[in-house]
Amino acid sequence: MALRPALIAIGAATIASFAAGWWTGLAAKSHPETRPAALLAPPPSLRPAQPVSALTASATAPDDPTFKQKILPFLQKYCVDCHNADKASGGLTLDGYQTETQARKNRKDWAAVQHVLAAGEMPPKKKTQPAKDEKEFVVTWIETALTKTDCTGPKDPGRVTIRRLNRAEYNNTIRDLCGVDFKPAEDFPADDVGYGFDNIGDVLSFQPILLEKYLAAADKILDKALTLPTLTATSKQKFPAQNLSVFPRNAKPADSKEIVFGSDGNASPADKFNFPEHGEYSFRFRGWGKKAGGEFPKVVLRIDGRDVKTFTVDAPKDKQETYEVRERLPAGEKKVLVAFVNPFEDKKQEAIRQFGLSFIEIEGPFNAVPRPDPESVKLLLVARPAGKADHRAAAEKVLSTFARRAYRRPLKPAESQRLMKLYDVAAAQDEPFEKAVRLPMKAVLVSPHFLYRIEDDPPDPNGVRTLNDFEFATRLSYFLWSSMPDEELYRLAEQGTLRDPGVLGAQVRRMLKDPKVRALSENFAGQWLQLRNVKTLTPDKGFFPAWDDALRAGMVGEAEAFFEYVVQNDRSALEFLDADYAFVNERMAKHYGIPNVTGEQFRKIRLPDTRRGGVITMASTLTVTSNPTRTSPVKRGKWILENVLGTPPPPPAPDVPELPPTGQLKGTLRQQMEQHRANPSCATCHAKLDPLGFGLENFDAIGSWRTADNKQPVDSSGVLPDGAKFKGPAEMRKVLLGKADLFRRCFAEKLLTFALGRGLEYYDTCAVDEIVSAAKTDQDRFSALVLAVVRSDPFQKRKGKRSE
Repeated sequence: MALRPALIAIGAATIASFAAGWWTGLAAKSHPETRPAALLAPPPSLRPAQPVSALTASATAPDDPTFKQKILPFLQKYCVDCHNADKASGGLTLDGYQTETQARKNRKDWAAVQHVLAAGEMPPKKKTQPAKDEKEFVVTWIETALTKTDCTGPKDPGRVTIRRLNRAEYNNTIRDLCGVDFKPAEDFPADDVGYGFDNIGDVLSFQPILLEKYLAAADKILDKALTLPTLTATSKQKFPAQNLSVFPRNAKPADSKEIVFGSDGNASPADKFNFPEHGEYSFRFRGWGKKAGGEFPKVVLRIDGRDVKTFTVDAPKDKQETYEVRERLPAGEKKVLVAFVNPFEDKKQEAIRQFGLSFIEIEGPFNAVPRPDPESVKLLLVARPAGKADHRAAAEKVLSTFARRAYRRPLKPAESQRLMKLYDVAAAQDEPFEKAVRLPMKAVLVSPHFLYRIEDDPPDPNGVRTLNDFEFATRLSYFLWSSMPDEELYRLAEQGTLRDPGVLGAQVRRMLKDPKVRALSENFAGQWLQLRNVKTLTPDKGFFPAWDDALRAGMVGEAEAFFEYVVQNDRSALEFLDADYAFVNERMAKHYGIPNVTGEQFRKIRLPDTRRGGVITMASTLTVTSNPTRTSPVKRGKWILENVLGTPPPPPAPDVPELPPTGQLKGTLRQQMEQHRANPSCATCHAKLDPLGFGLENFDAIGSWRTADNKQPVDSSGVLPDGAKFKGPAEMRKVLLGKADLFRRCFAEKLLTFALGRGLEYYDTCAVDEIVSAAKTDQDRFSALVLAVVRSDPFQKRKGKRSE
């Protein structure tokens, strides 16, 4: 399908010119971040949230003297000794805040201060403690002046940075757009990660090498998608006697070029013969026959056990003849043989009927049935010219349909005209129709309207705009499928009915049952549960000889199958915390000590005991939160705080020593950590981290169950800072279920972050509250969570670029 060199040169120059126009036009719109300087720059840092003046009156409110009179003295007395620019304990610096206006510019810091003061975690117990009313005053002021969000007035939906398709989205979009299932983006540079996901607009930068990759990928995609079927030319294959497979073996002397049968036997090409087309084939064999018992030899041509024709072979040995039959056959591999079927021998008369065979020959195909077009060709070439005069009209229909689907919106007349100019360039070189449309198709595949998810800003930079139905359909499909909208979503967007409550609910449920929702497991769950990290882990096989690639793949497969089951069966999201079932294949069942499971296929089983249940006790989670030679209660506790409870701990102090290597540990790991925790600078955080990690100490560093550590009994009990007690993983999961509201909020925040492609800010609190409430009202069903996300203001609306 390669284009001629002259056309390639013309096409490359033309596409470059068109691409420059596209990018310039895009940058001229209200998307300053799409200008080349920004597109080619390194990923921007994830700056602290800045207030949005239009919708948050407190961001521009005059300073309250309370800050200088009450809050600042409190900070200086109890906080800044540790939380200053030099020490920055817990990653928090407070000495730079001198006015309320400065404080409003970073509400996340103040939310953290409010939390630790209210929980009694700060100041540390060894430090001077504020009076109760003094502390309560500061906590109340922070909530009232800085962190409280008014959910009764106009809501700020936030603003998503224009988003480039990441590698997974590109692969999936190409699959659905062009009907080819391969992964062209595997050759692209890795995508950066922000807020835990790789679909965040702020970090999806555009590197110069990407344009080269896009151009090369477009050629590969169109080569594969627009390959028209061609019929195999007629050919002849001859199989001489010495190359035939013979039964019985003694019918074929080793030094003979002829096979002589005196008893039942057959000869055939050694392997099955491949018939490339559905068509007619001629079958020939050359041989002779010796008459006995009043009959000449009867020889049958047999194909896949079916007798095609029986021949009477009456040619003498010195005048062999060729016998032939033509048969219509479907394409595919088939066994062809020539069989001698009427042997006769009279030993008294010394008479024997014989059949001699010199070769078998197969020729064809003749009158072959044309092959149907591949699905990709049917998808892309929606019109074909009937005559020369129809070429341009057919091209216009093909290109307008393709571009409309690629851009995920109706095509503008000027865009259609530009594509037709490219077609005219190719057509002027007398290229066949299917090759002439390739040039504008390639231009579409390197256009920013395909590579980016573009949404219009409101006319007022500080205003709010509801997304149009095509933008909304695009957000919805990339959220759940990591791919473009299908025709049903597009049709509803065109009709303007996609947002109707009944329609939207039905579409969400349809999409959650579609096989394409596997992308949510791979891309959302794969990053929330850190399954992608499992693929690069290297536990020490000296300590864990059971570790192998089959176990690695099984860990990922188990977690993905569990997540997909919850999604597609609309189960409660609380089953991620605890469940009485799991998904295992033979390898994972062996790892878990579960009998009677065979094969590589994952299947749902009821767990035989309460050791495991939900995602926390899956081998993938336990392994990704361990060290190569031992478990890590700190990593496991931190994982639960961050990914289950949504209360991440601050960064560790820089001067805390490491634990000794595994071989040098005295006693259990828990005993060593309790000594480590005696350090006052570590005690506050470890009081939250360690108990959760200790609750999982019955699982080793690759998730196998154990009852001893370093030859001493495992103590998997724990006491949380709020006084909740547990012993072992089963009781710990019940404690976590008692904190279901924290999990609901954490999961809703992560789902909304992934759906929006941006980090959440303080003004998203109202939307998160509504999502949690809606899910809780509907028994935490997964579809209720998704529906609440897609109905939220941040998902449905877009704020303009605020003035800096």
